[in-house]
Parts: sequence; C-alpha cells; structure tokens
Amino acid sequence: MAKLPRRKCAHKACRQWFHPVRDGQVVCSFECASAVGKEQTAKAREAAKQKEVQRQRTEEKAGRQRRAARRNDLKPIRHWVQMTQRAFNDWRRKMLLAAGYGCISCRTKNAFAWHAGHYRTTAAAPQLRFNPDNLWLQCSACNVYKSGNIEAYRAALVELIGEERVLALESNNETHRYTREELDGIRAKARADLRALKQREAA
Repeated sequence: MAKLPRRKCAHKACRQWFHPVRDGQVVCSFECASAVGKEQTAKAREAAKQKEVQRQRTEEKAGRQRRAARRNDLKPIRHWVQMTQRAFNDWRRKMLLAAGYGCISCRTKNAFAWHAGHYRTTAAAPQLRFNPDNLWLQCSACNVYKSGNIEAYRAALVELIGEERVLALESNNETHRYTREELDGIRAKARADLRALKQREAA
C-alpha cells in the first residue's frame, strides 16, 4: 500500500507534520484525537446552549406579542380612532407645510404652533375626520383662540377646492362606524406617506 502523504495535525495546539496510517486520519496521536474530540464536544454543547437560548427568546417574544395582541383587543375603538387621527394629522400637517401652505383662516405662514384644523369638527362630523378636504393647516391662534375662525376658513376653502366640494362637506351627514381594520389601514398609509415626505426632504 502506498504511503500516505504528510499532513499537519488538526489539533490547533499541536499542528505537527505526520504520516497518517489510514485515510481520513487528521491527528497525529491518541492524545491529539482526544483533545480534538473534547473541543468538538464543547463546541456542540455551546451550540446547543445557544440554540436553547435562542428558542427561549423566540418563545418569550411570541408570548409578549400574544399578550400585546390581547391587550390591544381589549382597547375600545375610540383608542384606535385617536391613534389614527394623530397619525393622519401628522401626515396632513407635514404635507401642507412642505407644499408651502400657511394657515387657511388668516393666511399667516409664521406660527408658534401648527395645527391640523378640521372645517367640520370631529364631534359634528366624525365621518369626515380623515377626509383631506376637511383638514387643513391652521395656526394655534385661529384653531384654538378663535374657535377655528370658521368664516375665514370657509372663504379660503372655497378658493382652494371650489364651492361644490365645500357644499359636499357641509351636506355630508352620513353616519360611519370605523372598524379596527379600517383604522389600521388608514393609520398605516398615513405613516408611510409621512415617512416618504421626510425621506424626500432628507434627500
């Protein structure tokens, strides 16, 4: 039988050259084979330990998600309406400011705080709370201290979107009960649109 070529011992602490006596032999001695075996056992145990830790983390995360989902299911619909309104208002304000709009009522473009002001309030017309025609930029003075400054709001709104669309807002008295799924969709779109606006500004 031909003599097998020399090779280096696979044991990292040894690495001596040797002539193997059989195919597949990677260590030079029993001592090195034992050491390599112990290293492989330790690695296998560590890998199993890490796998178990990862499994536990995955189970804990899934448990937190289930608990969060149960808590969300217990929240009343008004909670999701408010969350969605905030997201929608944030997007609408940002979009109008980026487009160069000022306060729809007094026309100022300098304000201490900008509000998303509804033409028809959410109390009077909740079905229009997410209608862009019904939601425009207002300074805090007009929206808060002048109760919306509604006469000036209407005149400017007619200039912006036309009498027909303003009358459509004013005559819309349909009742609408928002579902959780519908609100989730509106909120997700508003957040995505807001991110897109911010990314365009940063570019």
